[in-house]
Amino acid sequence: MSATSNASDDSPSNQTRRTTIRERARQGLLTAMGKPRFRSLLQLSLIVVLFSGSAMAQTSVGSVYCGTPVETAISLVFGAIAALGMPAAMFFTGRSGLSYMRATGNPNQQNQARQDLILSVTGLAIVFLALIAPEIISKLGSELGFSFSSCVNPFGG
Repeated sequence: MSATSNASDDSPSNQTRRTTIRERARQGLLTAMGKPRFRSLLQLSLIVVLFSGSAMAQTSVGSVYCGTPVETAISLVFGAIAALGMPAAMFFTGRSGLSYMRATGNPNQQNQARQDLILSVTGLAIVFLALIAPEIISKLGSELGFSFSSCVNPFGG
């Protein structure tokens, strides 16, 4: 019985079927490679593979930036976000909420105020997440076995 199954595996119809499957797979791969999403995912995976080796070898990520202008820039950017971003976002949220309350009965004013309120709350959320993201990433890194240097952690010590 095994002789018949071996003979049937090499039959011309099975060879043709394998060839067509191989050609379809090849054509599908070529089609996928032409799409921008596939190319961007491939580029991202190559970047991760190339640069993760040096990052994983370090125990304190970012220590090379200590005492350089990068450390100063990180402090300035996060200081500006904290000092200007939060009050501005809260001001625009309050202003749009007040305009929503004043738009009694006028659907156009209500819709405009609602849109402004949604946008300002979104901005407030983005600023808030920008401020807490380094702390979250630092906690995640400590769980994975590496830490960030104090000079690239804007609010941590």
